[in-house]
Parts: sequence; C-alpha cells; structure tokens
Amino acid sequence: MVGLDPGRFASCLYAHLDLAHRRAVLATAGHPPPILRRPDGQAKALPLPPGLLLGIDPDADYPSAEIPLPPGTVLALYTDGLVESPGVDLDDAMSGLAVQLSRARHQPMEQLATALIHHARRTAPRTDDIALLLIGLATAG
Repeated sequence: MVGLDPGRFASCLYAHLDLAHRRAVLATAGHPPPILRRPDGQAKALPLPPGLLLGIDPDADYPSAEIPLPPGTVLALYTDGLVESPGVDLDDAMSGLAVQLSRARHQPMEQLATALIHHARRTAPRTDDIALLLIGLATAG
C-alpha cells in the first residue's frame, strides 16, 4: 500500500480459521479486535498484539495470536463504524458490544447480527459504515 499512495492508510484484520483443529490465527493492522463469545456465554474483545495501519511502514511487523474455537463459540468481526463514535470511549464501546453479544446467547445468527447493529445505533450516532461478520461454531449434536 505504501507504494500505491503514500497518503493512504487502511486498517485490516487478518483471520485464518482452521475449523478442522478448531482454532484461529489473528493479526491486526490498526483494526478493532474481534469479540469472542465463549460457549459459557462470556464475551470479550480479544487482546491482540497491535500492528500499524497498512500503508505506514512497508517493513512493519504484524504479530499474530492463536485462539481456540471450541464448539459453541461465536467470533464477531466488525468494522470500526460499529463501535467508534465521537465522544465515546472505544474500550467502553467494545465492552458494550461484548455485553450485548453475551446477552443474546440463544439467538439465531441473523437475529444476533441485527441485535448488535441496533444496539450500536441506539447507543450513539453513527457516521461511518458498519460491517459485521459473525462466525459461530456449532455444538456437537
């Protein structure tokens, strides 16, 4: 990206899902961290090692983290438009999203996605685009 236009930057979240071994490898380039809901319903933003935005340093290092994905896990990947809003602390917004993900434990994925987006729109005005991808690992049976 540095070679394309030195004035452009982009955040990125890389996720490599290994469903056969029930794990994911994640790396971030200035992107909000995914939120993981465990099978017991607890949800939190993943503490990923930080990486620079793409387009800043062509030699930047992007450390990765591996996480287990046991049956019943839900992984929420989203753009900053879902959590960033003027005057709202980003950590508080991500914690609020995690709480909503935890509370909506037994909803089908489509309803869960709608509930998370509605929660974001109710809590603060949104000026940026919103994208949300939910990945649910089926429980046995």
